Amino acid sequence: MNKILLVDDEQNVLNALRRELRDSFDVEVFDSPVAAIERCRETQFDLVVADYKMPEMNGINFLKQFGELQPDAARLMLSGEADIDALIRTINETHIYRFLAKPWEKDELLSNLHQALAYRDAILESRRTSSATTAIVSRETPYHIVLVDHDERRLKLMADSLTDESGRGNLYSAMQQEISKQSTEKFKCVVSTFRTARSALEYTEQNPQDMVIAAQSLSDMDGINLLSTLRETQPDVIRILISDNPDKELLASAINQAEIQSLLALHWDRHALQADVRRLGWNLYQLKMAVIHALTLRDIHVDHRDTEQPG
Repeated sequence: MNKILLVDDEQNVLNALRRELRDSFDVEVFDSPVAAIERCRETQFDLVVADYKMPEMNGINFLKQFGELQPDAARLMLSGEADIDALIRTINETHIYRFLAKPWEKDELLSNLHQALAYRDAILESRRTSSATTAIVSRETPYHIVLVDHDERRLKLMADSLTDESGRGNLYSAMQQEISKQSTEKFKCVVSTFRTARSALEYTEQNPQDMVIAAQSLSDMDGINLLSTLRETQPDVIRILISDNPDKELLASAINQAEIQSLLALHWDRHALQADVRRLGWNLYQLKMAVIHALTLRDIHVDHRDTEQPG
């Protein structure tokens, strides 16, 4: 059972997290980041979740110190959406895997923690198998990504966010360095957008893709069925599902039927897109992080598969 550390100055938050995670993980909780750092000097953790706003030490400084003591542990941060500007500016300093919004949904929380641990395990395995010779990888071609959503405005916002190189190159390079590839390359992608599942499937049949991102609510087919169909025809394509209200049943279907690599809970509607700039910024940055993490993880697996094939 993975050992995880929870740090938040609010005892009620810690109690709620511990209740929801104790059946799946070996959990330790601290309401003092200073005391948590002392504990980290004597005990190893697989993953840490820290609050952003704490009186003794904010979450960024805590995760910096934690990372120096335990660089191989996965790191996640709890935060309200109002903190998004500060979080975006400091993401590279702490190599946070994902932000967790307050309040959270239990199934979304568990999904994010399991994804973070899977990503951590893949990096550690990559380091182990490539310890003798460090590969230097250079990707000359951009990633190809398909976006599917019935809302044209959301499609444009997501596509523009993914193709805008500002603020992403450093994060991508940092991840490449984490897996010992010593790359200075920038993250580049080509995005194709579709408003129906069938048009997206027709396009992917003729044009190989690296990733397909689909909203759960579509006019002709729900996102899980779309990604499930895609899994049968193109099993190597990364599949990400976006839902504004994920529950246990949806999560189970997404994992068992479509075998998605990531489930994103982006709670937005047309009013939010027009009026809530912070909500929009939060959603788009979560999308970028999920895309880069999923592609990095896929590249690790491809490198391993190519290396293991007889020459």
